Amino acid sequence: MNNKKLLALLESTLNPEDDIHFLAIAEKQSQTHEKERPVHQVRVALTFQEGDRVNPYYDGTDLFITTDEDNFQFTLEKDWADGPPIIEGSPIEFALGWVSELAEPFYVSSEALAAAEANNYPRYSNNPKGNSHQEESEK
Repeated sequence: MNNKKLLALLESTLNPEDDIHFLAIAEKQSQTHEKERPVHQVRVALTFQEGDRVNPYYDGTDLFITTDEDNFQFTLEKDWADGPPIIEGSPIEFALGWVSELAEPFYVSSEALAAAEANNYPRYSNNPKGNSHQEESEK
C-alpha cells in the first residue's frame, strides 16, 4: 500500500479545515475482500491543533480502505463512520501504543513519539531501532 497516498486521503477527508493533528497511523491488510479487492484496516490516532500546540488528549478509530493500483476508497463505512471513535479523550502518551497494537506505524508525529518516550512506553524509549517511521520533514 502506498502510505503517502493513504496519508493524503486521510488529510483531505479528515482534515479539511487543517485543525486536526495526526499522531500515529498504522495499516494492515484485512482478510476481508470486497469485490475481489483487499480491504486494509487503518488505525488512526488524532487530536486537535490549537495554535502551535496540540491538544494533550486524542481520539482514535479504525477505518477500512480498498485499493487498486491508483485508487484508494473508503469501505465498510457502516462499521466505523457513524458513532463515537473507539478511543475518546485518552492522553496522547498512549496514542502510539494503541496504534502499534494493530501494526508497526508508518506515520508517527514528533509529539506522539515525545509523549511516549517521556512516559517510558518501552517500545519507543531509549532510542530504539524502528523509530524511522516518524513524520516526514516535507510536511
